[in-house]
Amino acid sequence: MKDSMNLIIFRYFAYTWAIVFFLLYLSYLTHQLATDYPLLNVKYNFLDVMQVPNMKICSYGHFDILASDCKLNNNSAIPECLRYVSDITYNADERRYCRTFNSDLKYVHGKPDGLNKLKFYFKINTTEAEAGTLGVAMITLDLIPPNFNPLLKMDKAVELRLQLQGNFVPAIVDRVALVKFKTKIYNSIPPWNFASIFGLPPTYHSTPSIECSVNYFPFNQNPFNMPIGTNSYFSISPGDFIVEETSEKRTTTILSIFGSAGGAFGIVMSTLAFLFGSPRLDPWGFVRRISIDIWYPIRTFISQDDDVNLPYYEIDFKKYLAIHKNLSKL
Repeated sequence: MKDSMNLIIFRYFAYTWAIVFFLLYLSYLTHQLATDYPLLNVKYNFLDVMQVPNMKICSYGHFDILASDCKLNNNSAIPECLRYVSDITYNADERRYCRTFNSDLKYVHGKPDGLNKLKFYFKINTTEAEAGTLGVAMITLDLIPPNFNPLLKMDKAVELRLQLQGNFVPAIVDRVALVKFKTKIYNSIPPWNFASIFGLPPTYHSTPSIECSVNYFPFNQNPFNMPIGTNSYFSISPGDFIVEETSEKRTTTILSIFGSAGGAFGIVMSTLAFLFGSPRLDPWGFVRRISIDIWYPIRTFISQDDDVNLPYYEIDFKKYLAIHKNLSKL
């Protein structure tokens, strides 16, 4: 029974629209891949040990760090903590005096011999410091993660976020500054990272950062065991032992495109099969056809005897394939 001309035209029209729809959807998925903006996945890591951050201590006036106390959880002290503070240097461009604090000390949670708090007593030339930009006698503390690499090529958005964040904490004369810090890690996907584009776990650029909160209290001029000449002091301690880790995650990958395109193709073919029926199944697969196409030219050079008594690998499958196709048309 042959199909009518109207049915044939309608079927061709439906197949054409199905192909156009599928190609448009595939173009949409490709555009999504090219313009994909990663989502942010946040998780919290609970630590027992946290390394003391490095510090850059600066002021517009000359200052001295008179003493440094390293207190443990059992209230005992680590001797000679002042050795971690560098000599003072003067930056002529910024017109500031600076010192650095670098150590291998670690805060330990829940252990008596673990570090609990750092305290620094300082003396500043108030007249020189008040001549600075803000007109206030103070020093600024810039807390830097120990594993921060300033030479690492960061993502532009991450670099801008760090610049706007502002980790500078002021320690003001006649005020006690109690500084609490939290550590954060931002994992950014490098541009043109093939693993992330394909759908595999990417190789991240990890950028650590520190957020600080500070509380100020009136300075007691005569505290117990304070160095003579102290203007004020500040202490550094962790706000908690939780590290917030933010990771970028692509929403569209090549594998997800294959999945979406395969689903759309299945819907289209199922709809066409429901409307017009399924085509005849072909039992001859791609591998069998290739093997026959390769084997047949060799077979033509062999004498064409009766195939009944020939071994399996010498049977003329090309001839039987043609017979099968003719029978399937009946």
